[in-house]
Amino acid sequence: MNRFKKSKYFIVLFVVILVVSVFLLTTKSNAIVTKAGDSISLLDRIVQKPFQWLSSTKSDLGHLTRAYNENETLKQGLYKLKKESNQADSLKEENEQLRQLLDMKSKLNANKLIATDVIMRTPATWKQELTVDAGSAKGVTTGMLAVAGGGLVGSVEKVEDNSTVITLLTNTENTEKISVKIQHDSTTIYGIIIGYDKEKGLLKISQLNSNSDISQGDKVVTGGLGTFNAADIPVGEVVSVTHSNDYLTIEVLVKLDVDSTNLRVVELVGNPS
Repeated sequence: MNRFKKSKYFIVLFVVILVVSVFLLTTKSNAIVTKAGDSISLLDRIVQKPFQWLSSTKSDLGHLTRAYNENETLKQGLYKLKKESNQADSLKEENEQLRQLLDMKSKLNANKLIATDVIMRTPATWKQELTVDAGSAKGVTTGMLAVAGGGLVGSVEKVEDNSTVITLLTNTENTEKISVKIQHDSTTIYGIIIGYDKEKGLLKISQLNSNSDISQGDKVVTGGLGTFNAADIPVGEVVSVTHSNDYLTIEVLVKLDVDSTNLRVVELVGNPS
């Protein structure tokens, strides 16, 4: 009986020890697994970080490249539109100048009329001269005047076979003696273009053949005398009249009818000697 009880105690003790051991082992295993899982998770995050950065960078670079390409495409489109717009404006301006020349042609008192295109004009001499595409081969001669936009803009300076240099009225060094006449009421007063006032932007006329009154707003046209013999081409209108101290000399300032800043076509006008 005592032996049976002892065996029973041993069996119960063994079972208790076994249960406790299993419990401790399971708890330890879970802790180990948890620790291992945390370590693996940390390692995974560390390993994935560069790949995530590379993926993000690749995506950003892709967006940047697409944005750059779209920007370049838009720039090219805008440049093309501006170019086409400028060309349209240029053609419109040239057509308007051609219409003005055609309208002027019937009013010009000259035997020779030669239509030309402006082919050269440099920034350094923009207000001094320009070159057109007609020369002696087309009948251009010295003594011809240049007309554009409904009025006088200059005179022939140098004639080549296929081109001609035009001296503009706005050239401050212009020494060409172009005769003009000033219409004051029923009186006609002749004079000579003697230069251009750069500061005031006005043409200077002197050497008048009469001391008759001249008023602001009087019209000025070419006189048809001397070398440049085409008459009645509009020049401008009187702005002011200045007398010298002794009242022997009169200088008339004239606002030009034509702005020669952006000429594209020019008519050469003259009467052969």
